[in-house]
Amino acid sequence: MTHEHDPFLQAREFFLDNIFPGRARVRASRRPIARPAFLTKSFVLSFLCATVWFVTAFCGLRQWRSATPWSQLDVFSVTLLALLLVWSVATALFHREMFQSREIMLEASGMNFDKLMFFWIDVFAAAEVLVFFDYGQWHLVPQLREPYLQIPGLALCIAGTVWLIWTDIYLSRQFRGGLSDRRMMNHGPYHFVRHPRYAGLIISSIAFALAMSSVIAWALAIGWIWVNVRRVELEENHLRGLFGAEYDRYAARTARFFPGVY
Repeated sequence: MTHEHDPFLQAREFFLDNIFPGRARVRASRRPIARPAFLTKSFVLSFLCATVWFVTAFCGLRQWRSATPWSQLDVFSVTLLALLLVWSVATALFHREMFQSREIMLEASGMNFDKLMFFWIDVFAAAEVLVFFDYGQWHLVPQLREPYLQIPGLALCIAGTVWLIWTDIYLSRQFRGGLSDRRMMNHGPYHFVRHPRYAGLIISSIAFALAMSSVIAWALAIGWIWVNVRRVELEENHLRGLFGAEYDRYAARTARFFPGVY
């Protein structure tokens, strides 16, 4: 396998290029097209925000005036943090394809048809940190903390993470060659539903609420369902504009989120 086709080497080079811009400039001299500076800055900012998020979540779980400060780092909270980390890294690898040009980034992120999506992502990401404070400190509704709710929730979170990573693999291929030869996706997870990523996010948000036993997480799950339904309506109009009758035929035989349901 050559360097160009080895995903692990590509991922390593991608992260090193963005963490050490000088290295990226040296490597760019051997490439036909260099990554624009604003895209590198966007990636670094995303990396820093993710780091702050995880540190804050750990702080929420710590028992500051206890002889056992990390007692709330149990199988549920630790596994969920690990899953979030794995999914964050996988999402960053998908963003590697997005961070080729401004045009690709706007199309892949959906900013071309939904300018509020990043706003909602930031709002929900900030609010999700509060779930870890509820789990570690506040216990607003302690009745939710039952193993018969948490265990299925954790299992669904694991399944949801696998589904989302599988979906992101296909999404990354969609933008690898740029926008000129873009094709409508109807294979992989897209064979089963039109919006597998949003379906995975909805299931994962409900599973997260179950596993973390938090009324805050349940409120976020309801809000996240609303955001994704709104997003899908905008995205489908956009896709019909791109693919026309081909998309209409695809939509006629597939559900939006869940086969046989919706």
